[in-house]
Amino acid sequence: MRTLQFRYLDHMADTIVEAYGESLEEAFENSALALVNIMFEVDKVVPNKSIRIEIQENDIENLLYSWLEKILLLMLTDEFIPLEFDASINKEKSKIALIANVKGENLDYRRHVYKIEVKAITYHEMHIKQERDNFNIRYLVDL
Repeated sequence: MRTLQFRYLDHMADTIVEAYGESLEEAFENSALALVNIMFEVDKVVPNKSIRIEIQENDIENLLYSWLEKILLLMLTDEFIPLEFDASINKEKSKIALIANVKGENLDYRRHVYKIEVKAITYHEMHIKQERDNFNIRYLVDL
């Protein structure tokens, strides 16, 4: 597994996530891993199952929101813990699309430690910035 490229910033009752990457795709991947890490011990997840995710939105902020929402729904409704992400982001006319292969495993209550409940992803505090050769993503998670 690569070095974690995210951190958590204090917020009154919620958590602000900052994720980084050398590409926009890597920043999206790290933003998803940061979300998973809030809820579960990621070092206990074995990536033995693959899922394909396809999302299309009008702009990059909506794409990030939909991406994170999809990752959250995988955990909450499908009981699937994603761990490895291979994302591709492409602009197509007036749309922006993300296609990702996600590897993880089904939730096993005997092995996986559930840390905290995430209620929702929000647009509050959200930004996506490119600074030189790095991308920085920030978003607030409602706990």
